[in-house]
Amino acid sequence: MLPRPFRVVAKEAETPDTVTLTVEDANGLGVSFAPGQFMMVYVFGVGEVPLSIASSPRTTGWLEHTVRGVGAVTNALCALEPEDVIGLRGPFGTSWPLDTAVGKDLVVVTGGIGLAPLRPAIVEALHRREELRSLALLYGARTPADLLYKDDLLGWESTPNINVETTVDHATANWFGDV
Repeated sequence: MLPRPFRVVAKEAETPDTVTLTVEDANGLGVSFAPGQFMMVYVFGVGEVPLSIASSPRTTGWLEHTVRGVGAVTNALCALEPEDVIGLRGPFGTSWPLDTAVGKDLVVVTGGIGLAPLRPAIVEALHRREELRSLALLYGARTPADLLYKDDLLGWESTPNINVETTVDHATANWFGDV
């Protein structure tokens, strides 16, 4: 499987060392995937890494990947800008079995960058909320600055259909949540 070219269309800094890249197929083809699957992401001339798909499977035409810069390839990904081109192969892997939660309580527990692969499952669970007894997200990070998807968290916290509990290991002066 050769990588397909994808163009970066947006870049959002999540934390000082983590970005979310929005990419679209350079040939206008879409990608179907299920929550929990990943892509092999190739930076031309640098290398390839597996990255979870962080966008909703209900979106069409683009994908989001959240990446923390910790090595040569991930640092190169974090340095990309809109209009840069990368290669993607996939999707690969097994999806989260959301159908097994129908009629039951669904609790998602994650920390730090671990929210990225679970974000599509949370979004899908919210779309299918009437099928679940209850839905809860327990999310933690080292510091408030290390929390991912701050806008999503605020939106989810204000939604009556999900119980969101956020905690950090080390609080700052402006953190009023759990530690």
